[in-house]
Parts: sequence; C-alpha cells; structure tokens
Amino acid sequence: MFNKKKFFIEFNNTLPKLVDVFPSPEPSTKHIPEWYKKQPAYFNNDKGVYNGTQRLTVKKCTAFFDVISSGYMFLCPIDIAIDTTVEPPIFDIHPQFKNLKTPMISAHTAEQVSHYPINKDKELDTILRINMVWVVSTSPGTSCFFIDPQHKDKSPLKAISAIIDTDEFYSDGLFSFVVEKGFKGVIKKGTPLIQIIPFERKTWEHSVNTDFDPNDILRHQRYKVRSVFNGGYKKYFWKKKEYK
Repeated sequence: MFNKKKFFIEFNNTLPKLVDVFPSPEPSTKHIPEWYKKQPAYFNNDKGVYNGTQRLTVKKCTAFFDVISSGYMFLCPIDIAIDTTVEPPIFDIHPQFKNLKTPMISAHTAEQVSHYPINKDKELDTILRINMVWVVSTSPGTSCFFIDPQHKDKSPLKAISAIIDTDEFYSDGLFSFVVEKGFKGVIKKGTPLIQIIPFERKTWEHSVNTDFDPNDILRHQRYKVRSVFNGGYKKYFWKKKEYK
C-alpha cells in the first residue's frame, strides 16, 4: 500500500477480468519518442568547441526532455484501424471488443464541438473517443493534467487536453481525440495516447514587478549556465522529478 503521507497515483482497471489483455499505464520515461532517441546531441555528432561554444541540438535541452519524460502514459488498449481517406471515415476494432458494456471506441458528434478550433482542411469534424480501460485516483489535494504526449512521434491522433480532480473523481476512462484527414493505417496496441501529469492544487497569487532588473538577474543566470560548455541549466538550476 501507499504511504499516505506522500503523493501517490493509482491506476484502476475497469475490466478486471481482462486485466492482462490491456497494457498498463507506465512512467513516461519508458516511452521516449523514437525521433528523440535518434536525434544526435551535437551538430554532425561533432563534440568540439568552436568560439567558446558547442554545437548542441535539442537533445541537450533539459527543459525539453523534462516535458517528454514527465508523468505517466495511457497506452492504446487494442489495435485500432483508421481510414480517413473515405467518407464516412472508418474506425474499426476486432469484433470481440464490440460487445463490451462501455464501447472501446465511439465518437462525439460535430454539434458537440461546433466551436472547437478544428482545422477543417486537415482534421475531421468527428471527435474520436477511446476507452483507455483505466481510471485514475490520486492523493488528497491533487489533480491530473491529461494531455497529448509531448513532442511525440508523428500520429494521426491528437488528444484533447483536460484537468481532472482525481482525488475526488474517477474519470470514466474515455478520452477524446482530433483525427487527421488523409490517414489510413493502424494505431497499434501499446502506442502512447495520453500523458498524465499529476500536480498539487494550491492557491496562486500573481503580481507584476516593474522593478525587475534583467541586466542583473538574467545576466547572472546566463554567466552561471555558460560557465560550462553544456549542461549548465541541469547542473545549477534543474530539480529532479520522480514518477515511479
């Protein structure tokens, strides 16, 4: 059991008799995008120093990696065939999964999202819903962002973001996606579809500071970061985040 003094997140399976059929949610660190893995860390893989700098790529940006690796992932529960090259578009799954009490796939009508900023040249009016099979509960005082996996590999699906107060409310496990036109293929079981980032709810107050001296504060940061050729932000300012 969890230590109730600490933050926790629990994933609850809504089809317990089929629990071993569907992939369990996992930390995002297990689902780093393939393009990022292949991205060289240096221009032309050249680690040399030129005029006091190194030729670094986005692979060396800690802030960029932080958002990729934060939280957890809901994974596509089963193979889903999609064909948006025809009208009406086809969303299909194996017949075995079409008789479940809660459908594995369904859709919002266009009227339900009539003012949502869909790019109608590139995206369908129809909003696809996928039953992730899992619902989330978290420690008191916490909520979760449910967002499209950040900087993900190319996909015809884009998750519609939401925040749920998961300490009080179990989501129904159904999540909505904008679908790209002109796609024909299969979203494979185990594909990351929803990134879940838990956070503590607090009351925030904002202010506007007109006495901020960027020449002093920001210059100090820049000098400290650039006192090493790379990794200065991670070395001097970054704080570790853990999602177990």
